[in-house]
Amino acid sequence: MDRKEFLKICGGTCVGLLGISVLTQACTGTHYVQASASENGLLVAKDEFKVLKKNSESFRRYIVVKAEKLDFPVIVYRSADAKYHAMLMQCTHQGAELNVNGDILTCPAHGSEFSNKGEIILGPADKKLRSFNIREDEKNIYIMLV
Repeated sequence: MDRKEFLKICGGTCVGLLGISVLTQACTGTHYVQASASENGLLVAKDEFKVLKKNSESFRRYIVVKAEKLDFPVIVYRSADAKYHAMLMQCTHQGAELNVNGDILTCPAHGSEFSNKGEIILGPADKKLRSFNIREDEKNIYIMLV
């Protein structure tokens, strides 16, 4: 096999693997929700965490909530025992909007990383994320902004 043929085969394989990777990520993407504003906070239906596939029900680990009254989205994590916690997706270092990578929130500006509880994993940030109290009933989660 000559060099040119080798490069064609390797290039085709790399493109194929990249395509599979992109499709896999698209299937497990972040779920965004536009929240309803209540008097003191945001209202999110618990059903936003549900995923129905072929007669089986599972739950998303997190959702990202957007609201007109907030400059940054709020991420809401759901634990295995159906407890919820919410944090503002704003880096405490210089205020950039964080990216979600599963259980880690990453700042695109300077690389700070935070856990799904808002604790600092990697600086330069030196303060944990702003978190919000949550109330809930059978059907809804209330993110208390005040």
